[in-house]
Amino acid sequence: MPVICQSCGAVNRDNARYCLHCAQPLAPARPSPDDQAWLTARLLADPSVSVSPPADMPTPGVTLSSAHVYDVPVLAAPVRLDEESAMNAPPVDQETPSLFAGRYEIIAASGETVEALDRQPWRRCWSCDTTLNEPGEAYCTQCGAALDGRRYRGLLTGATPVGLALVPQVTDPAARAFLPPIWDQVSDGDQTLTLTPEIPSTPPSLPLSELQALVIGRDLARLLTLLHGQGLALGALEPDDLDISPAHTVRLRNAPGLHRAAEGDTTTDLIHLATLLEALTATPRTTRRLDEEDITLDVMPNLADLLREVRTGRLTDPAELAQRFDLLIAYHTAPAPLRVRFGAATDTGMVRDLNEDSLLALDLRLIRRNQPRTWSLFIVADGMGGHSAGEVASDLALRGALEVVQREYLMPTVDTDAQDEEENLRDVVRRAILQANEYVVREARSRGNDMGTTITMALIAGDRAIIGNVGDSRTYLMREGKLRRVSRDHSLVQRLVDLGQITPDDVYTHPQRNAILRSLGDKRDIEVDIFIERLRPGDALLLMSDGLWEMVRDERMAEIIAAHHDPQAACKALIDAANAAGGDDNITVILAHVEAY
Repeated sequence: MPVICQSCGAVNRDNARYCLHCAQPLAPARPSPDDQAWLTARLLADPSVSVSPPADMPTPGVTLSSAHVYDVPVLAAPVRLDEESAMNAPPVDQETPSLFAGRYEIIAASGETVEALDRQPWRRCWSCDTTLNEPGEAYCTQCGAALDGRRYRGLLTGATPVGLALVPQVTDPAARAFLPPIWDQVSDGDQTLTLTPEIPSTPPSLPLSELQALVIGRDLARLLTLLHGQGLALGALEPDDLDISPAHTVRLRNAPGLHRAAEGDTTTDLIHLATLLEALTATPRTTRRLDEEDITLDVMPNLADLLREVRTGRLTDPAELAQRFDLLIAYHTAPAPLRVRFGAATDTGMVRDLNEDSLLALDLRLIRRNQPRTWSLFIVADGMGGHSAGEVASDLALRGALEVVQREYLMPTVDTDAQDEEENLRDVVRRAILQANEYVVREARSRGNDMGTTITMALIAGDRAIIGNVGDSRTYLMREGKLRRVSRDHSLVQRLVDLGQITPDDVYTHPQRNAILRSLGDKRDIEVDIFIERLRPGDALLLMSDGLWEMVRDERMAEIIAAHHDPQAACKALIDAANAAGGDDNITVILAHVEAY
C-alpha cells in the first residue's frame, strides 16, 4: 500500500524507503491490531480463541473470487506460546543509514579520507550549481542533470583542520584559484566533512619539458607567497596532486599537507617545491662547489640552477623565485628580435658536371602594434644519386621542409601572434625534415632508384636558432671571431673519430670520407638531430655542403668571413677558396649575420 511521509505528507510508492520529495527515511507499513490478532489465531488453530476476521476478509466456506487472493504464510514448525507475544509486538524498523550533518552518508573510509553519498542532492545541482530545485527533485529543473547518486571524495577531520579542511579558510581569490575546488564543508559535533567535486583529470605524463615545469613552478611559487601571507604552509606535493591544463597552468587536485605555518615552514615549502619539480622533469639533483661556479651575466640559468639555489639556501623568498621563473619563461617564449643579413651561393665545383646541391634562404620581418618580430629559414641539401636523381632529391627536401614550416609554424604564428616556444620550434624543425625525407623516399620508390640527400637547416626566431641535421652537411656558429661546429656528421669518418680510431684531421684525407651513415631517402623512419643556439648581435650562422668544409679548413673559413663585411661577398670568397683547393664536389654555402634590431 502507499506510504505516507510523516515529515512532508507526500504519498510514496509501496515499500519505499525514502521520501521522493524530502528524502527523509520512511517508516515501514505495519498491520493493524485486528489483522495481527486474527493471523495469530489462525496460525495457532486454537478453538478457544474467538476473533472476528477483518471486515474485508472472507469467512470460512465462502468461495473467494479471483479478485481476492491472500497469501497465508505456512509455518515450518508449531509456534510456542512464548512466541505469540513476540508476534503481537510491533515490528522493528529496518536500520536506516546514519547521515553526517543530516545529509551525507559515509560509504567508504580510509583514515581521514572518505567517500560520501549525497542524500539530498537537490539542494545544489552538481552540474549547474543552482539551488532552486524543490525538495526531492530527481532531475535539475534548470539544466536537466540527474541528481541522484552523487558521490564525493573528501576529508573527515577533527578539531584541528588540515589539508582540504583548511582550503575554505583561504580567503584570497587568487590563492583559491590554485587550490582544490571545494564542493561542501559541513560540521557534525566536533568533526568536519570537506568534500571535493568530481572533476575528470589525467595525471601528468612524465617527464615534463622544462618550459612546462617552469610555468608550474611559477604558479606554485605564487601560491606559496599568498599562503604564507595568511599564515599557512602548503607542505609536500606529489605529481598526482596536480591537475595540469593543456596550456601548462596548474591547479591542485589535493592539498594533503596544507597546515598552519610554524617557524621554518616557509623555507621547507620551497624545498618541497624543488623536490616536486625534480620529480616532474626527472631533473637530477646536482651540487657544485662555489669556486667551480661559472656564472656570466649573459647566460641565463636553467631550471636545475634555480632548484640548486633553493636547496643551498641562496633563494628563500617564494616571490623572488616566482620572478626568476618568469624570467626563464620569457627566455624560452619571448625571443628578442634580431635583424638578419645573409648571403647565399652554390657552385658546381671543379670536378663534377652536375650541381646536385640545393639551397633555400628566407627572411621574414613583422611589426605589429609597434612590436617587431623576426624569423629566418635557411636550408642546404646535398643530393646524391647522379643525374636526374641527386638534384631531384635535394629539391624535394627543400620543398617538403618549407611546406611544414610555412603551414604549421609561420602562418599560424603570424595569424595569432603566438609565442615562439622552444619546444614548438624543435617539433617544427623535426617534422619539417621528416616530411622532406618522406618526399624523397616516395619519389625514389616511384622511380626505382636510390636517390638521397643530406640536409642541414636553421629556423631562426628572434634570438634563437633551431638547427636540424641529417647527413654530413654542416651548420657552424661564428662568435667573436671563432668558428664552432654545431651539427654533427652522420658519416663513417665521424664514427671513427668518435671511436678514437682516427684524428679529426684524418677526416679530410680518409679514403672513405664520403661514406654517409644517415641521409634522407634511406628509409621512412629516420632520426633527426636537433640543436638549439641562442644568438647574440654580432653572431653569424654558416650552413654548407661537404664540398666546402672538405676543401677549406675551419680556421681558413673563419678568416674569410672576418675579412668580408658583406655576407654575399663572403660566400663568393668561400666558394673561390674551395675551388682553389681542388673543388672536388659541389659547393653550397649560406652565411647569415645577426644584428640588433
